[in-house]
Amino acid sequence: MKVWHVALLVSTLWLYAEGFTFLSPLSLGISRPQRGLSRCQRAPGGSWTRGGRSRLHASSRGALGVFSEPDPPPENILKAVDRAGGRVTVADVATSAGVSLNEAKKQLNVLAQLADGNLEVSKDGELVYVFSAGFRNELLSRSAKKRIQQGWDKVAPILFYMVKVSFGIALISSIALIFTAILVLQSSSRDDRDDRRGYSSGGGFSFYMGPSYWWGPSPFDIFYFSSSSPYGVNRYDNPSQLSFLESVFSFLFGDGNPNANFEQRRYKALANLIRAKGGVVTAEEVAGYLDPPAEPDEDKLVDESFVLPALTQLGGMPEVTESGDIVYVFEDLQLSAAAANDQGWEKLSLQELTKLAKSEGISTRGVYEKDDLLAVIRAARETRSVKSNQEGDRVATYLDEKPFQFSLATSGQQLAVGALAAVNLFGALYLGNLFASPYLVGRELIGLLGFVKAIYPLLLAYGVAFVAVPAARYLKLQADNRKIEKRNRLRALWAFALRKGGRNLERKLTEARKRSQGVKLIKEQDIEYTTGKSIEEQGLDLKAWDAKYLNKDEK
Repeated sequence: MKVWHVALLVSTLWLYAEGFTFLSPLSLGISRPQRGLSRCQRAPGGSWTRGGRSRLHASSRGALGVFSEPDPPPENILKAVDRAGGRVTVADVATSAGVSLNEAKKQLNVLAQLADGNLEVSKDGELVYVFSAGFRNELLSRSAKKRIQQGWDKVAPILFYMVKVSFGIALISSIALIFTAILVLQSSSRDDRDDRRGYSSGGGFSFYMGPSYWWGPSPFDIFYFSSSSPYGVNRYDNPSQLSFLESVFSFLFGDGNPNANFEQRRYKALANLIRAKGGVVTAEEVAGYLDPPAEPDEDKLVDESFVLPALTQLGGMPEVTESGDIVYVFEDLQLSAAAANDQGWEKLSLQELTKLAKSEGISTRGVYEKDDLLAVIRAARETRSVKSNQEGDRVATYLDEKPFQFSLATSGQQLAVGALAAVNLFGALYLGNLFASPYLVGRELIGLLGFVKAIYPLLLAYGVAFVAVPAARYLKLQADNRKIEKRNRLRALWAFALRKGGRNLERKLTEARKRSQGVKLIKEQDIEYTTGKSIEEQGLDLKAWDAKYLNKDEK
């Protein structure tokens, strides 16, 4: 590809990403109302100044551009906001998306900036993020990076498929190149011997596929024997999700990590468990979701340091009970606006409500009206809440990590690829033996043979790597699977110990339940200030507001 082709492609993508904002009135020096400021701003002296009506707008795309704007939130964050109906707390998103509280807060701030979100402040100073029903479209229109990401998501599967297929093509090409060179060399050798003996076969190219005794055993000798392969075998009787060319890539490098989203699963399950337990849990209750280093022992003190990752990610604090036991309190996880979000559902269309119901596994069969669908969603959530409260202390569940598979290709495909890899390596070694023979000493090879001899080190390295890489990967997978099996076994043992119970465990669980609290719902009537309205519209006393929160900060 020419350099100017690349430059044209890059410039085109840049113009598309920027949305041609270099021609905007702002970039041409034409002033317009500023919209990038929050409603209340603290002046240098500490007091609050009045602002016009605005939202948490991103800076002008003409000024920011694709290279300076923040990265858009990942899909799991967007889905969490979708499921909650657009009105969420940091804890709601962390619980639904399976991320830490800090990560949820960071991504919500970015989303509020890019998707025109609002902030609400409750009477207790708690923050609620509010997004419109079409926040995804708003994000797409305002974020150049999101548009590029969406385009890449469409192209990436095609490119990745081409990369995977190229490994299969490369293997077949290597075999064809190697054995073509072997055939040419063997044919040339026989022609030279016949000429020296005064024998002529009438001219032309002689193609011989039988056993060779001058060069030693030939890899083509296997074709000298006929095989009685079954007739009429239909390969579609046992179809595979992978084509043969894709199976070559799978054989070499595998098919990815089956536990790629394990951390999200872990913290999503933990956050939901902690909420169901009233925000207070014991080490035994969360051990099935973490990585305890040893088996549980009722008669010995257990090192509970394995709980630290949960405390760090989900904002927990250890507390010592009157009996000397340790329980873990997660106050920040108990704040929620999603459960009190009926007004958010009302704003959704019938199609959006149907999508929300399906994402939560709620059946919408026979429901065609918006009001009926709202009632179904509310009833389903209330049922789940009651069921969660009735589960009690013996929820002995744990997370399983999935073992690695060597390849998702069928056994027949793996056998075929392995055989081709062996044939390729054997052919490369045999070709090297031919190149090193006395017959070729002092001869200059041209054409195909010259090309093959020039790249022979690469062909040999490729053949060795094609055998060595899967072999090394297989050994590593075996070691990794043994570690996974051990972790799964320990989690299962802790879950069993929780179900079995014991005197010390009963005491700890009782203390934890005494300290538990329900989820604190932040409703519409609890909101004291919102960035969705001006100060005048809300009738907010800024001096009282300032004094209230300054005194709160001093305390």
